[in-house]
Amino acid sequence: MSSKTEPSPAARVRRLSNSVHDAAIVRAAAELGLADAVGDGPTPVAEIATGVGAEPKALARLLRALAAYGIFEQVTPDVYRHTDMSRAMRRDAPGGLIHTLLTPSDWGWVMWGKLADAVRAGKCLFPDVFGTDFFGYLKDHPEAQARMFRGMTSWSDQMNPKLVNALPLDGVHTVADMGAGEGTLLRAILDHAPHLSGVWFDIEATLAVVDDELLSGPFSDRCALVTGDYFREVPFSADLYVFKLTLHMYEDDDCERILRNVAASAKPGARIVIADPLLQDPPESKFVPSMDLHMLLVMGGRERTEQDYAALFERAGLEFDGITPTGTDLHLAVARVPH
Repeated sequence: MSSKTEPSPAARVRRLSNSVHDAAIVRAAAELGLADAVGDGPTPVAEIATGVGAEPKALARLLRALAAYGIFEQVTPDVYRHTDMSRAMRRDAPGGLIHTLLTPSDWGWVMWGKLADAVRAGKCLFPDVFGTDFFGYLKDHPEAQARMFRGMTSWSDQMNPKLVNALPLDGVHTVADMGAGEGTLLRAILDHAPHLSGVWFDIEATLAVVDDELLSGPFSDRCALVTGDYFREVPFSADLYVFKLTLHMYEDDDCERILRNVAASAKPGARIVIADPLLQDPPESKFVPSMDLHMLLVMGGRERTEQDYAALFERAGLEFDGITPTGTDLHLAVARVPH
């Protein structure tokens, strides 16, 4: 009986290089909406093709590839049915995976193809490629912006309960969600701690997507909506300022500027929390280093190590309190405004 040999180093690298095929196949299934076109039972390819507006023979080739990944099951070459993985891609599936899959839009594919160029240049090349920075691009492409909001919300909202449990809320009366977007983290905090009041802070244009429960729902009487630009000033005081998936979009000089503006408005002892992926050496997962490169490619920002956070807070005149794991993809880097 022959034993199965491990792939050679060259074969393992080759397999990694082919991962772009994997991503493209899954992304195509998401773009076409295949999971919603397959019925509760075995469904003919011709029926699926009609539902998604695809050419049947080409669709059969895509479905065969998806079945090889466990996304759909081939009953016959002309008939497919759902698996647990394909059901997770339905629009009505809990967690909103489909929105995460659709987040990057075309800019994601283009920029990852520029990785070697970005490493040579040592800077973000998004403006060179698209003629504007990432936020300008989203402003000019409303559909891409809508995808971005939906995708980030579906991914990051699942982390909110564990993030809230990890936040240093002792002695806190007012918590500010900085760059709050839809405000779902702030809603989770206010729901968790009924004694707290909150501040939603973001640019004026983002008011259009604020969670209804913060605008006029049960949390509206405990939540102030404040618009502004934290690069210029933070026009209010809070006991705890939370930056979730925000400061990793910027390089250290910009982060220092933002943190100094927070400190200028805060009382001594106020805490600042940055909730971002934590870089570790050697890396413990593929996710964080790849997200670090994503920041380089798209935003011009970066992920940070514990030592990076300590240095950043020191530059901003803050006292570093350390790193708190949350049991999610994010860690909390905590600092205090000195007395």
